[in-house]
Amino acid sequence: MNQRSVLIFLLTVISLGAMAQGNFSPYSQMGLGDIEDGFYNRTTGLGNTGIAYRSNRFLINNNPASFSELANQYFTMETGLRGTFIDYKGSPVDIASTQSADITFRRLAMGIKLTKHWGSSIGLVPFSTSNYEFNVPYNIQGSGTEIANHFYSGHGSVNKVYWGNSYEFFHHVSIGVEAGYIFGQLNQRDIIQAGNGATQVSTTNDINLQNLYMTYGIQTYGNIGRHWQWGIGGVYSPQTDLLASYNKSVLDNDSVNLQNNELIQRYMSLPHSYGVGLSLTHNQKYTWVADYRYQDWNAVQSKNVYPGQDYAIASSERGSFGFEISKKKALYNSRVELSYFQSGVYYGNSYLQINGQQIKDMGVTAGFGINSLKTPLAYSITFQYGVKGTTKNNLIRENYFNVTFNINYGSIWYTKGKKFE
Repeated sequence: MNQRSVLIFLLTVISLGAMAQGNFSPYSQMGLGDIEDGFYNRTTGLGNTGIAYRSNRFLINNNPASFSELANQYFTMETGLRGTFIDYKGSPVDIASTQSADITFRRLAMGIKLTKHWGSSIGLVPFSTSNYEFNVPYNIQGSGTEIANHFYSGHGSVNKVYWGNSYEFFHHVSIGVEAGYIFGQLNQRDIIQAGNGATQVSTTNDINLQNLYMTYGIQTYGNIGRHWQWGIGGVYSPQTDLLASYNKSVLDNDSVNLQNNELIQRYMSLPHSYGVGLSLTHNQKYTWVADYRYQDWNAVQSKNVYPGQDYAIASSERGSFGFEISKKKALYNSRVELSYFQSGVYYGNSYLQINGQQIKDMGVTAGFGINSLKTPLAYSITFQYGVKGTTKNNLIRENYFNVTFNINYGSIWYTKGKKFE
């Protein structure tokens, strides 16, 4: 096995060997859970801003139109890990569970420049996660004053495998298409407990989700004089109905099966969404980027009925801005990047509304990357601090801190000794 094969094998093992998850998210109990808004790539340090961003080495899956920018005959592979620490605030928070932490695999992607104008990428990325536990006391009907406890819990994840392709026209326009396949399982459990904590009845719902999910992208770009480069990008995903296979079982206190139902029906409609982005670069060193994304959940509200009082869905949006400094040097009649520094800010409203309060998410990012000249590897680390939710209206605020580590492998590959320029 040659060195290139060993590196690819190691990156794959690192990615698939870190799947543990332990963080609780009180806002992941409805719908698909927390829908992912991170991309875990070169743009993570930019506040995940990159609809108009292009790179000749890194896979910018923010917009499938970016893959045509890969260097000719270039193969690249990337993996990302994220460590998260969360501090919970609010009156509903159990004083014994005010903090949590975990480390998870977030991305595995590969890309190649197939022809002079055609770039392609495949990958596995998270789409949403669900992980929660809470108790609700209530009076038992007909008993007068007897109090029981409702314990709710849920966990699971929904992932996306994608194949993205983009083609460049006239050296100023790139069009991309991403065919994604969404799949995963959500496990929900409801336990009724007596005053002594003994289980009386437990209900378990296992929901398997799947369907195709398409994303279309476009980028246009050019120069302003000798020192400035500009870019404009757009992405769009049409409305998609996720198909679900339900399995519901009800057990009594002796684990006797009281009910076991299986049925197939539409579980949830994902709304159409779009995003626009801008980029501006000076002397190939300083880059400013800005994005705006919108998901029209109001249009599919009638198709997504959530149980529970005071829960609703609302259209979500996210705005972000980033700045990058790239350090380059002249090498063999070209400029090679040695390192880069990034910073970013973001602000958004999620699709979940509780007690009349739409859940907001805001934060800042800072990242640093190094590209090795002696090996085909590049490394980056990004720090993110954010606040999600609020303590108003008896809700919970999450103060979170993320550390993301990315590894990139890149190499020029030839096919049967032929090459294109």
